[in-house]
Amino acid sequence: MAFDLNKNDGSASGGPSVKPKGSSKFDLSKNETAPLTVATSKSKTWIIGLISVLIIGGGIWYYSSNTTNAVHKVSTAAVPSDPGSTIVAETQSKAQAGKVVTDTAVAISTIGQDKQIAENVSDDKSAASLNHKIPVSFSQGSSKFSSVDQALIKRIISYLSENPAALIHVNGYASSEGPLAVNQTISQARADEFKKYLVSNHITESRIIAVGKGIENPIASNAGHAGRKKNRRVEIMLP
Repeated sequence: MAFDLNKNDGSASGGPSVKPKGSSKFDLSKNETAPLTVATSKSKTWIIGLISVLIIGGGIWYYSSNTTNAVHKVSTAAVPSDPGSTIVAETQSKAQAGKVVTDTAVAISTIGQDKQIAENVSDDKSAASLNHKIPVSFSQGSSKFSSVDQALIKRIISYLSENPAALIHVNGYASSEGPLAVNQTISQARADEFKKYLVSNHITESRIIAVGKGIENPIASNAGHAGRKKNRRVEIMLP
């Protein structure tokens, strides 16, 4: 709507009115560009608000993240700093290590004892297997070897070498012919002769006990030549 505010000069005379150039009008009709301006303003406000929300949200997230990391670091660092826990852990570790060492020592000791027992049993069997064996025999009235069991002598020397504390008894015997005194002397000479033989094979003399038994303990009958030959002998004992 427009209003013409120019004076009408011809209104009094009734003549036709003439609008001069440059007449002034006010147009009060609606301005069609106003809604566009308002919408643009609202869009800018909404964008600014969204950016503000994002900035604030990002700041909150950053602060929360740093705070969580700091709490985690503090809690992680606080664990080793507890001296009581550290001492307890070290004590338990040492106790376990000590138990392992003790158990190992006991196991080794047990194995050693079992081995020693086995060796003793083996030694006893070896000694028992050598007792009353006849390594050498003699001719009538002689203290010189007439026969030698080399395999048996080797076993005897090996046993004595492996058992340096062991003693050996060497018993000399004679057959029944001739006077008893002579037979006693010959039996002692035979025991002494085998002792010398052992000493010559590096067996300490003090470990050898040589005894003449005369005509005692015959292993065969003295009535015949074959029996008397068997009785002229040396026997060993390993106590």
